Amino acid sequence: MITKLEEQILLTVVNFRDEAYGIKVYNHLEKITGKKVAIGVIYFTLDRMTKRGLLSSWKGEPTSVRGGMRKKFYRITEMGKKELERAKKISDALWDGAAEFVSGGSPD
Repeated sequence: MITKLEEQILLTVVNFRDEAYGIKVYNHLEKITGKKVAIGVIYFTLDRMTKRGLLSSWKGEPTSVRGGMRKKFYRITEMGKKELERAKKISDALWDGAAEFVSGGSPD
């Protein structure tokens, strides 16, 4: 099972396809959620998800803009896709019973 932050990061990586890297993921999540999270939390979570097999990573070419350093890019794996599908099913099932109530209806 994945955390909400992991779900958000996986979805961001999927949306950016082969152009997902740490700071880009960080900026996108901050823009979408309106919440500030320490950049280290994003990098730590990306690393942890790579070790768990939810993401794969590779290094891009060195650039002069980055002082010759290479960006680390991320891509979702099949296992990551399965975890995202599982998280969506759980969320959908929970919303099925709550949507009407949240929008102003009665819980009964």
